[in-house]
Amino acid sequence: MNESQDDDAALEPAAMLALMQNQQRSIERQVNGFVPVITLGWALTWLLGFGALWLIDGLRPAFALPVEVAVWFFVVCVLATGALSAILGIRSGRGLRGNTAAAFTGTVYGITWGVGATALGVLGAAFRAQGMTAELANFYYPSAYVLFAGIMYMIAGGIWRTVPSLIAGAWLVMVAAAAPFFGYPHHYLFIAVTAGGAFLALSAIGFAELRRVRNAANGGTSRG
Repeated sequence: MNESQDDDAALEPAAMLALMQNQQRSIERQVNGFVPVITLGWALTWLLGFGALWLIDGLRPAFALPVEVAVWFFVVCVLATGALSAILGIRSGRGLRGNTAAAFTGTVYGITWGVGATALGVLGAAFRAQGMTAELANFYYPSAYVLFAGIMYMIAGGIWRTVPSLIAGAWLVMVAAAAPFFGYPHHYLFIAVTAGGAFLALSAIGFAELRRVRNAANGGTSRG
């Protein structure tokens, strides 16, 4: 009888540790789960949005996309993805009463995407009002948005300690700086391929990591 009680007492700390680990994985899934979705959204924005801008003058006139259509399509893509980022960031923080710091971080990070994307658009409009030419605007907007995305992903890598985010963020910063050297309109295609491709790869890695955490949490629950 005493031996059985001793065994139960010895198992108790292990069971408590397993429970704590499962709770931590649950928090990670809720806080980090929105990141691959945001990454996929921006991948489509870069590929489709910048692809549309390239189609203005990147092909023969017979296949060209009207300027108004391409620009508005790009703006809608950016604003929609920024709004999605903000919404997912806010939702990720709900229900995490036991970890207010993680909830706050996820919410602020998500909102910053939308705020930053909107601010860059307003800043560009202000530059145009002060005399920035359409030719320079063609270089400002793409490099500004890609640079902002790169910085945001480097920040995400620092917050959640994810090396792929740091690498992708640094890559996007270099893409933003290098794009103007390709000239108009080839810089649009350069960004669409390099930035969009990087975001697709990062999204795939993020979903794979999320699946790993989910499987580990389910396995831990079944064993506990």
